[in-house]
Amino acid sequence: MVLTKSISRFARNTLDCLKYIRMLKEKGIAVYFQKENINTLDAKGEVMITIMASLAQQESESISKNVKLGIDFRNKQGKVQVNHNRFLGYTKDAEGHLIIDPEQAEVVKRIYRKYLEGASMDMICHGLEADGILTGAGNKKWYTSTVKKILTNEKYIGDALLQKTCTIDILNKTRVANNGIAPQYYVEDDHEAIIPKEIYMKVQEELVRRRNVQASPSGKKRMYSCTHCFSQMVVCGSCGEVFRRIHWNNHGCRSIVWRCASRLE
Repeated sequence: MVLTKSISRFARNTLDCLKYIRMLKEKGIAVYFQKENINTLDAKGEVMITIMASLAQQESESISKNVKLGIDFRNKQGKVQVNHNRFLGYTKDAEGHLIIDPEQAEVVKRIYRKYLEGASMDMICHGLEADGILTGAGNKKWYTSTVKKILTNEKYIGDALLQKTCTIDILNKTRVANNGIAPQYYVEDDHEAIIPKEIYMKVQEELVRRRNVQASPSGKKRMYSCTHCFSQMVVCGSCGEVFRRIHWNNHGCRSIVWRCASRLE
C-alpha cells in the first residue's frame, strides 16, 4: 500500500492521478489518501478520486494564477528579486538587498576585461580554470555559455530585466524564454553596479562584431580566433573572407604566410 497525505500531493492533474492509480491497481497495490479517507481498491474509490482530483487540479490552477498575479504586480512596481546563491559577484545583506561580493566582483571584472582585450570565451574559461576560480554555482569547470551569460547580464550594470522567462503550462510548470509572450519590465539603477555601463556596451558591441566575423560572406560558420596578431583583422578584398595563418613548405623551406580562407578549402 502507498500512503499519501492528500490527492493534491499525489499528482498535479486528474489524468496523471488516474493513470498512476490504475497502474498500481493492476499490480494489486492500493493508494490510501489520508485527508480524503479514500482507498483506491475500494469499489467507489476511483469515482471519488476522479471528483476529488478534479477539484484539487482546479485549486492548484487557482493558486498558480494568484501567484502569477502577485509576481506581475511586483514587477510593475519595479521590485527586483534575484537568487544570489548562483549569482557570481553578488550576495545579499540582512534585509535581502543585493550587495557586491568584492572577491567575486574581481572575477566578473576580469572576464569583461579579458574579452575586450581580445580573448575568446574559450580562452577565458581555460584561464579561470587554471587559476582555480569557481563559478557562481561553485563548480570548477567553466563553460563558454556561463561566460556569455555573465557578459550579457544587465544586472552587472545595476539594472534588471524582469520576467525573462514565463510559465506556459501551469500544471507541468513549463518555463520558456519570454519572447513577447508576456510583458517585461526594465528597472534601472536597482543595485550597485560592478561593471560601468560604457564597458558593458562595448562588450555588447564586441559580441555583435564577433558574430558578424564568424558569419562569412559564403554563409559558412567561422570560429572566432585571437591566437595570432592578425587573426580576424585581415580581410580578402575579392571575396570578403578573413585571412588565416598557415605554414607553407616550399622545397624544404618552411615559412608562415597569411591566405584567404576560401583558397584553403
